[in-house]
Order: sequence, then C-alpha cells, then structure tokens
Amino acid sequence: MRKSDILEISRNYGLHPNKKLGQNFLYSDAVVDRIFGVAGIGADDSVLEIGPGLGAMTEKIVGIGASLTAVEIDAGIVRYLNDRFEGSGNFTLVHGDFLKTHIPGAFTKSVSNLPYYCASEILFKLAVDYAIPRVCVMLQREMAERIVSPPGEKNYGALTVALGSYYTPAIEFNVSKNCFHPQPDIVSSVVTLQARNDVHLSPAERRMFHAVVKNAFWGRRKMLITALAEAPGSSLDKKVIASILREMNLDAKIRGEDLSVGEFILLARRLNEMTDGENS
Repeated sequence: MRKSDILEISRNYGLHPNKKLGQNFLYSDAVVDRIFGVAGIGADDSVLEIGPGLGAMTEKIVGIGASLTAVEIDAGIVRYLNDRFEGSGNFTLVHGDFLKTHIPGAFTKSVSNLPYYCASEILFKLAVDYAIPRVCVMLQREMAERIVSPPGEKNYGALTVALGSYYTPAIEFNVSKNCFHPQPDIVSSVVTLQARNDVHLSPAERRMFHAVVKNAFWGRRKMLITALAEAPGSSLDKKVIASILREMNLDAKIRGEDLSVGEFILLARRLNEMTDGENS
C-alpha cells in the first residue's frame, strides 16, 4: 500500500484519521512484511487483529489462509474493510471497542498497532482474558522500552513486572514516523510477546502478586519493606516482609525497582502463604 492509496481510500470513504484513536496508517510494504515475519503467523493460526486500519496486515493474513478476526472501532473504516474483504471466508470483522467487547473464540496469535493511551489495557486483556500464546504489537518506542527494561533501570516499573509475569517480551525493530500517514510525532517499535509457561499462580497468588507490584512502585525509591507496608490499603506487616526477604537472600533495604520479575513472583507466593491467603 502506498501513501497515494491511503489518500484515495480516505477520499472515497470520507475517512478522517482520528488522532485521539491513534489512527496513523502504515503504508510501508517492507515494514508490513517484517511485522508479518516476526509475528510468525501461519496458515493454521487463528489470529486476532486489533485496529486493522486500512488492512495492510489484514490482507497478508487473509492471503495465507489463516483464520482472522479483526476488531475495529471506526465505522468508516469498518465500511471500507467490509467492502475490501467481502467474500473472504476466513475473515470476520467486529465493529466495536476491543476493551468493551467480548470476542468469542480461541486465538493463537494477535497483531495490532496500539495507541499509547490504551496500549497497556489492551495488552493485559490479551494476556488475562484471551491467554494468547504469541502477541506482536507496534507501540510508542518509549512504552516498548518500559516493557523490556531490566531491573534497576529508570524505565523498569509496574508495567514491566506485571506484563513480564505473563510474557517474555522483545523489541524486534523500530519503525520511522515517515512510514505512516498522517505522520505521528513519535517513533514506533515492534514488540513480540511470547507467553511464559513457567509461571503458575493460583487466583489468590495472582491477586497478591498484582497488589505487591502495584504497592512496590507506589513507593518508588522507598525501601521495598516500607513501600509494601505503608501503601494505601495495605495490611502487610513489615516483620513478615523482612523475614521473606531474608529467606530470599535479599537485602532488607532493597527497593522494588531492583527485584526481578521472578523475585516478585516468589515474594508474592510467600506473602500469600504467610498471610494464610487472606487476600483470596
């Protein structure tokens, strides 16, 4: 797809890219090919595409015979996609807000170009509600760097840890703003997320984990013991937290931003055990 194609489609269908919805249409075939490659989509996959835009990626997925369900919020784009892919037996289009819509089915892959304002919500919905094994998303580069940040770095935070308990993320490549119309103000990154098979938390442990992560970064730059015990709504005891940190051979003065995802998981498990699952 070329920029001239996007302009012609927009004229014919009366489309006006909505900046609030993050509508910046990708028109680089080379970038589309690279995204398709790292997404690892095959003919046997069942794919969920969020925000298909004008269908650059949609065309490739439908073309190889994979089953594709696309979710689009914009009514004008829905009209265009219905016309473009009419008669494709392996394509289903859902008109709605993904965050407010339940999409039936089991999906093996997901691809999307996510706007910054709701990207984290969409990623967690994919992880929690759909448990999709492999996700490939295009994000604002700053957010991508937060997702893959190692402990101790300035970008490492609650998003990194919480999402890292579901997926192993990797930045595959960056995408220039010159590849979009209209041109965004930011550089984008393509990120793949591979589901982890080594994290098995009970519902009570999972709730404890998310509470611990949230509270640890509520008190950023505070000692972890202080942050967990003094966060709003927390009922955790400093002595209990300190005893678990000793078990884990961690310094009592450690901060939350210095714990790995695995250490957060272990801490949550032990806190859940020692509080008799009172948060369950």
